[in-house]
Amino acid sequence: MPDGVVHWFDPDRGDAEIVQGGQAYHVPAGEIAAAARHPGARVHFDLRRVDGVEHAVEVRLRQSARASRHRHGFGTLQGARRFDTKGGLPHASVHPELHLAALHPLQVARAWATSVARGDLVGALALYAPDALVHLEDRVIDGRTALSGWIEATAAFACDRHAKVAGVDDGAVVSWEGQSPDEQGLTVKCRMAHGAIAEQWVLGPDETAALSVPTPQSENVPPVSLYATPNVSARAKAQSLQLVSSVVAALDTPVLFARVKLSWEPDPARPLPARAEAMLDLNGEPLRAHASAHTMTEALDALSQRLRERLEHRASRRKDLERSDGVVAPGEWRHGDLSPERPPFFDRPVEDRQLVRHKTLAAGELSVDEAVFDMLALDYDFYLFVDLTSGSDSVIERADGTTYRMTRLQPSADGMGPTAEPVELTDVEVPVLSLREAIERLGASGERRLFFADAGSGRGAVLYLRHDGHYGLVTAP
Repeated sequence: MPDGVVHWFDPDRGDAEIVQGGQAYHVPAGEIAAAARHPGARVHFDLRRVDGVEHAVEVRLRQSARASRHRHGFGTLQGARRFDTKGGLPHASVHPELHLAALHPLQVARAWATSVARGDLVGALALYAPDALVHLEDRVIDGRTALSGWIEATAAFACDRHAKVAGVDDGAVVSWEGQSPDEQGLTVKCRMAHGAIAEQWVLGPDETAALSVPTPQSENVPPVSLYATPNVSARAKAQSLQLVSSVVAALDTPVLFARVKLSWEPDPARPLPARAEAMLDLNGEPLRAHASAHTMTEALDALSQRLRERLEHRASRRKDLERSDGVVAPGEWRHGDLSPERPPFFDRPVEDRQLVRHKTLAAGELSVDEAVFDMLALDYDFYLFVDLTSGSDSVIERADGTTYRMTRLQPSADGMGPTAEPVELTDVEVPVLSLREAIERLGASGERRLFFADAGSGRGAVLYLRHDGHYGLVTAP
């Protein structure tokens, strides 16, 4: 007669589960003594095979082994450094009451789908209850051997693809789509009990279509996703779906996504234990609302009111934006106004300008295409270089968005040759000036830059107006 521990006892269903040596056994309530009907009880039991599944029978409480509900583990000498170790002992195993029974059905379904897709047969079987059943089209299978064979034969086993998991009733629906029109997908409806899979149904195409959430009377409304804690009633779930669907159906904006989340926290420290949240994706614009109350009905009513207030605020703001032309008045700014036009440079008075930057062009002769490439790579408006064809100091600058203009310090009869970009060669006479004279001429002309020949060296130089309103100078080496 083996010994084990009562994992859980469900008085409503009239059954329990016993674990022993890593194995779990189902036991009807009539086979378990009244004194052993609580999680954590240490019991004796016998095994009986029914339809290929082993069940625990004649379960009796072990003498002097009653386990308290408030204990979190069973102390043993496992892990002790010496055989005579005393005092606090490490827990060899977690208390059976603190097991998967508190998991949400969606968590169990996702874990099962992940194990199947990875080809982890042991991990998938560990999530089944001892008396789990799988309903196929022509038969019902049970037992670890039959379940193992069915899982390995499915198209989803070791497919390494993520599955879609959705909540329905007291369980979940797991589905894999086929990768091609010829490949058949797999859809399985799961019923959970005490953190394990108690029953599964393999659904056909017609049954799969019937599981989808009905779409309201609007083409813009997608199915509403629902997430709820296990202690939320089915009535509250249905009410939340109807509420959000009615709000979304009244919108004239395409709704790409809709989700509602319900949670109930029976904590005495929480004055408002019921919480309802909703999130809508209005054509790429997120809209969120949440509310807390004493009951879930009150929380849903407050959520509906807040959703409508948020939508009214959004509609009124859009009307204000439509009435406004976006032009910024002097000294004023409102949300949604266009940015004011900024001048290309700071219009500093001529008498306040100074020469604050002096750069020298790179040594070496360049072709016209090389000069254009360097100018674009450095994001300059002009570039001073030594022309390879004529050997003269030259400036190339942007004429417009697609063409360029080049000016040589010394006019030459030599052309530019073929160029990859459209470049215009000008015949402008370049003045010979000192730096002081160049500054005076640029300040009087109002231009952005001046190409001149330095009176001292005879080399080309460019005096330009910086963005801060001061002068910069580029000279030949």
